[in-house]
Amino acid sequence: MGAAQGSGLDRMVLALLDNTYANRQKRSRKMCLRRKFVTFCLEQGALPIIPTKPTTFFRYALWLCGNGINSGWDGAQKYITAAVHFNREFGYGDFRDLPNIDWWWGRFRHEFKILIPVRHRAMKLPIRAGHIEAIALGANLDNALDLRDLTMYFFLFYCGVRIGHVAHTTGGSMHCLRFGDVFFSPSFEACEIFYVCFRSTKTRPRAADTPYWSAIRRQPQLPWCPMELLRRHYRQAFRGDPQGVVFTAQSGAPLSRSTFTTTLRRRLAQAAPYMTVAIDLSKFSGISFRKGCLSTLGALGVPSHRLADHADHGSVESSRGYTVDTLSDRAGNSCLIATAFAARL
Repeated sequence: MGAAQGSGLDRMVLALLDNTYANRQKRSRKMCLRRKFVTFCLEQGALPIIPTKPTTFFRYALWLCGNGINSGWDGAQKYITAAVHFNREFGYGDFRDLPNIDWWWGRFRHEFKILIPVRHRAMKLPIRAGHIEAIALGANLDNALDLRDLTMYFFLFYCGVRIGHVAHTTGGSMHCLRFGDVFFSPSFEACEIFYVCFRSTKTRPRAADTPYWSAIRRQPQLPWCPMELLRRHYRQAFRGDPQGVVFTAQSGAPLSRSTFTTTLRRRLAQAAPYMTVAIDLSKFSGISFRKGCLSTLGALGVPSHRLADHADHGSVESSRGYTVDTLSDRAGNSCLIATAFAARL
C-alpha cells in the first residue's frame, strides 16, 4: 500500500515541514530528523504518522539503512529517538515502554547490530603532531587570525576535546569556551599551568551542572608552547567580558564549524611543502584533533581509564579503540603475573 492510502492531513504534515523550512539555508537538526521520518511514513504508507504504531519503528529502522543512514544502529537510533520525541509532544509515550514490546525491541536491536553492515564513508583521520607543526611553520604569530588558529589547534590537540568548544554549529554556541572558564596558575604573567573548565559537553549537558576540568602545563622546551600561545591570544582577544567567547570570527561572533573546517583544510594545503607524505584534505575536520590527541596518548602507553578521564568519555569502552597493546606488552605482563608466584617462594 502506498502513500496514496494516507489521509490528506498526513500529507499536510510533510507539506508544512517543506514550506516552513524551504527558504532556510540551514535546517535545524531536529527538523531534519523529523522530516526523514515523515517522508518514510508517506512513502511506505505507514500511517497514521502520529501516533506511530510500534511496528512502524521496526520498519523505519530497516528503511533508514537503505536511505542514506550508513552508521548502523547508532545512526538508526538517533532517528528513531527523534520520532519518539515527536510522539511525546502530542501526548503519546515511548513505544519501547509498552508491554511485550521491550523484549522484541531488544532482540531486534541485537540482531540489527549483527546483520546490518556499518559503512563509514566520511570517516575522518586523526591529525598528527607533525601536521600541526607544519601549519605552525607557515604561521605569522603577529597576524591575529594565524595566532587564533594556531592557538585553537594546539588547544584542541592537547586537551582532546570536541570541536564544539571552539566552533559552534547551527544549534548555537552553548558549549563554546568562555574567557571566564580559563585560569592561569599561579598567575597570568608567571603561569606554569593553564586550567580550563568545560561547563557542558556532549556527555555532560549544561542542565546537568556537572562540568569537568582539564589542564595544560607550560612546555618551554618546545618552539610552540601551547600555554604561551594561549596567553598571547588572551592578551589580544580579551575585552574584559568573562562571558566572551575565546575563539571568534573576524566579526566578533562565535566561530562557525564550517569556517573552522574550511580554514583548517586551507592551512593544511599551504603546509604541504613541509610534509613528507601527501594527505587527503577531505579526511580532516574538527574531530581530527580529538582523535589525534587520544591516539597519540594511546600509542604512548596511556591506559584506557586515563584516556577516558582525559577525553571525558562516557565509559572506558569508548577509549579502548585508542590504546595500543602489542605482543611485547602482553609478554611483559607475564613478568607481572610471575611476581605473584615469586612472592610465595
